[in-house]
Amino acid sequence: MTTMTSTDSPEGLSSRAADLLDRLRAHALGNGWQGTTQRRMPIADVLSAFKHLTVPPGREGDLPRRILSDHLSELAHAKQITFSAATDRERTPLPLKVVLLPFRSTVRRIQPMPAWHSSLSWAEDYWAQPRTTDKIRAAYEALNSWLHRGQPGLRLPVRERALKIFGRHPYFQQPEHPAEKIFDRLKAKPLFSDYPELLIRINAFHVDPPLLTGAFDTVPLEEDSGYHRLGRGRGLLVIENSTTYWSISHMLQHIDHGLGYIAWGIGNTFPASIGSIGPRDEISHVVYFGDLDAAGLRIPISALQRRLPGLPSVRPAVGLYDALLRHGHPGLVKPKEARISIAEAHRLAAWLHPRHRPQAVGLLLRGERLAQEWVSLDHLSTETHWYSDVR
Repeated sequence: MTTMTSTDSPEGLSSRAADLLDRLRAHALGNGWQGTTQRRMPIADVLSAFKHLTVPPGREGDLPRRILSDHLSELAHAKQITFSAATDRERTPLPLKVVLLPFRSTVRRIQPMPAWHSSLSWAEDYWAQPRTTDKIRAAYEALNSWLHRGQPGLRLPVRERALKIFGRHPYFQQPEHPAEKIFDRLKAKPLFSDYPELLIRINAFHVDPPLLTGAFDTVPLEEDSGYHRLGRGRGLLVIENSTTYWSISHMLQHIDHGLGYIAWGIGNTFPASIGSIGPRDEISHVVYFGDLDAAGLRIPISALQRRLPGLPSVRPAVGLYDALLRHGHPGLVKPKEARISIAEAHRLAAWLHPRHRPQAVGLLLRGERLAQEWVSLDHLSTETHWYSDVR
């Protein structure tokens, strides 16, 4: 693990000089500086940071440049900055450039190796190597824990398997590392670069999204289109993500469900594509299942708001959300998406079945999400209540 240590408030500095130092560092950090190397700043940027500081009591009559010069000298004496000998040659001269000195040191701390499963014993040679990143090390650790838990069970689509392996590991609950997509993005040698071998090792298979042909409003539902006929019913089940679409489609072909059609919603495309449903399709209602987060809930709500008169209603797939809340382990959403008001959380959760609303509100306010891939093929094949309300 790589950690950053800092000395944000050096001892011996006056509060005013320390405040200026903080502002200079904040400006540089906001422009890509990491704090681990020297950083040059033109005097114009220094003056811009300084102008936001108030003049200290008793020095109102002093020139601001003289005060800034004193602060820069104090910071240089404390070895927080250096500055150029060349000045702007004003009456109170200031250096043309100021150099911020590093205040963070990168300390590489590597966790102790786990007790390796026999099939991963080779990972010992890679654990502490410089090219082995924290992400790769966390992936080895999660995969090792999964192997130690025993038999992998049913062969699963790779994104569903990824959640089984990585979904409860703290590293992969962060928004920048969504667990269900780890195998999409991690290509490091020696384990993750050989995709066919990896699929054998994790007992998984690749699922491609369905091929969509033609415009939905010109292609009959029974033909090759975005909708897939499953039975003689009049209900349409829409699934947000392609992997879950495949798994549910596969299972519904082998059970007596009473549903008419199933479709891949293609994420945020669904609010627009629902308009392609016409009277000739004879669809009475739409049942929807997606990720349980703010973005996932806005999709069906937007579809309801944008649908034209005569289009069917859109209601939640209650049994599938039951399964998601029962089997899923939450990860974090991106900070921007986590900023949600209590009122907005209740508005989004109101689309769900009443028994799911309190859990959904809590999830949203904590900045968490449940990926729908947690409802995986093994659960779908061993449980029955999930499809009872989609007919």
